[in-house]
Amino acid sequence: MDSDDTLAVLFVDDDAARAADAAARLEAADSRIATRTATAGGDALAVVDAGVDCVVSRWAMAGVDGVEFLEAVRASHPDLPFVLFAADADESVASDAVAAGVTEYVTDGRDADRFADLARRVRIAVERADATRDERADRERVRCALDGAPDPILVAADGAFTYANAAAADRLDAADADSLVGTAVAAVEELDDATTSAFDAASDLDSAWRTLHTLTGEAFSATVTTRVIPWGDRTGVVAIVRDAVGDDTREHTQARYRATFEGAMDAMVVADDDGRYIDANESACELFGLSRAELLGRRVAEFAPDDYDFDDAWADFETNATDSGSFPLVRPDGERRLVEYAATANVVPGEHLSVLRDVTERTRLQEALQSEQAALREMYRITADREADFETKLRDLLDLGCDILDVPHGFLTEIEDGTQRVVEARGDHPLLQPGDTCPLSDAYCRKTITEDELVTVQNAVAEGWSDDPAFERFGLGCYAGAQVVVDGETYGTFCFADTDAREEPFSETERTFVELMARWASYEIEQRRATERLRRQNDRLEEFASMVSHDLRSPLNVARGFLDLAREDGDPEHFDRASDALDRMERIVSDVLYLAREGEEIGDAEPVALGDAVARSWAAVAGDDTAASLAVADDLGDVVADDDRLCQLLENLFRNAVEHGSTDPASQARQDAVEHVGPDVTVRVVPTEDGFAVEDDGPGLPSGDHSDLFERGVTTEDDGTGFGLYIVRKIASAHGWTVEATDSESGGARFEFSGVERGATATR
Repeated sequence: MDSDDTLAVLFVDDDAARAADAAARLEAADSRIATRTATAGGDALAVVDAGVDCVVSRWAMAGVDGVEFLEAVRASHPDLPFVLFAADADESVASDAVAAGVTEYVTDGRDADRFADLARRVRIAVERADATRDERADRERVRCALDGAPDPILVAADGAFTYANAAAADRLDAADADSLVGTAVAAVEELDDATTSAFDAASDLDSAWRTLHTLTGEAFSATVTTRVIPWGDRTGVVAIVRDAVGDDTREHTQARYRATFEGAMDAMVVADDDGRYIDANESACELFGLSRAELLGRRVAEFAPDDYDFDDAWADFETNATDSGSFPLVRPDGERRLVEYAATANVVPGEHLSVLRDVTERTRLQEALQSEQAALREMYRITADREADFETKLRDLLDLGCDILDVPHGFLTEIEDGTQRVVEARGDHPLLQPGDTCPLSDAYCRKTITEDELVTVQNAVAEGWSDDPAFERFGLGCYAGAQVVVDGETYGTFCFADTDAREEPFSETERTFVELMARWASYEIEQRRATERLRRQNDRLEEFASMVSHDLRSPLNVARGFLDLAREDGDPEHFDRASDALDRMERIVSDVLYLAREGEEIGDAEPVALGDAVARSWAAVAGDDTAASLAVADDLGDVVADDDRLCQLLENLFRNAVEHGSTDPASQARQDAVEHVGPDVTVRVVPTEDGFAVEDDGPGLPSGDHSDLFERGVTTEDDGTGFGLYIVRKIASAHGWTVEATDSESGGARFEFSGVERGATATR
């Protein structure tokens, strides 16, 4: 990975256009990814050799498949992250890929988020590879330190040397260190004795002055320090040889030791018996945040946390002579760094060496990855729970999101007609509770719904929100929100917030979780709406079937009866009556089809001039040759309605008044439910306090309860369908209106509509 965190990714495909498209999608999913493309049979290996952080390869390619290309890459780059991007989930492909050493196997399905998932898997693969390289580098640094140590160091196991540094090869007159490895310890008799004694003493440190002989037989005196150590899956003995040599050699050895000490990338410090630092390399000064002069003379205990029992730890170290583990080092500025350490007592009598490595960032990344994985598992558990309903899942996801982002407030909003309404919320914010509303202009969400990506605010005041209406109303110091899109249109937002500002920006992981939760909400709400639409459609179909089977039976029986009579006596009147019954069946079919298709659904409601709608509906029903008249009040104003459905409602009411007197049989197609009047009837449309009314001056409604006039199939006419007023009530209900039948002042029929929303006159 580059120092600026940009990931160089090679996307390999045999289709250049498809590779370019996939590369663009991958970069769009993660701005830190820079992608190059190549073909497996072309210059792909050359690009790999030039240096990339990760390879993403298609499975099925002409001439060579993804696994074959993987094997070619592994031949020269065994540790390079390699992600196989297969078109379909195929267990055999996955098995072959894993066997060949693929880092990740990702399915290129139809999910819109597949490239976001691919980007995430690429990041994880590169981070793991980096961590592995770091671990290997750490081991290499330790080995370099040992190889460069001024004193001879050897490790013996199973009667043979398994490790030797350059100083050991020089002192024992070996050709080089490698030539000593595998040599029997007995070849250096005195070392054989020393290692045997160490094994007999189990793990105690042993140091003794011995006379040794080189491989060529030259004798020399030295102190041999031994200790039993684990060595892979075996037990070994490390031996450090320190001989008495001339001043020139000693000075050379000391210079080499100093160079190793100062040049080590790990922090190295030396403390005296009182636990005071008497030496430190440059890496140690950087770790402690002090100059060498400032660090020397200070006790180890000064850098320990207050709750750390340093005296007991130091006593154990002096007793055991070695110690290792992790330690929370506290710098003088108060910053804590987690370090791993390995300490050895008395490397020189009274001097104790510790090697320290800062693992703070590595530990943080590991913990973050573990936390992310746990959160993903919990999110999957919540959303995949088949027993839980939408509301329960929503509350659980809001709780989970608050935990992940470490904020107290989470909420789902619905935005409609310039108003934000809180659908569900977690937290105790007094203005962010379920059912709370506010103008969209006063909400943070107004910015969220105008962006194609997540909107975050780390510090509202610092980012210029202090004079914004949203900040003045809610006082949120930080905010993260994503759009919830349902059926291609904005439904609302999925948000998390806190009244306090954040010290750090929202991380990529946190942003991803908010986006995933918003997408889940979009999908769930979309499915709920689709299910509700299907339920209503099924209800209408069931009602349609019921009406067809029930309401057609009566006119069908009438027609059949008159046709039987006509066969017997040939009276033309019987054919006329049968024809009337068939006409009634046609009207019933027409009304039933209307109800089945439209039901209680309306289109977009908008301001409609009621007077204009009345005029158009009257013209459609009365025509120019009717003696009926229409009286319209001047102050009808405007109503918010579906124009076409409003006209259908008015036409049904007008037909009740004007068609009874016509001599044309076809004109009686809409007689329904009430006693109709003659052709000289006057129909009036007048405003009411919260709606409007349609009334006439005819003989009026039947006596008794008028509420059943709007039921399906209720009619007072032999040839009525029983659907006219039923359709009127359906249309009114679809608008949210209430209709009531009563007597007009002139004794005629009056239909009052209430709950009608007023609006500005629409441009027609």
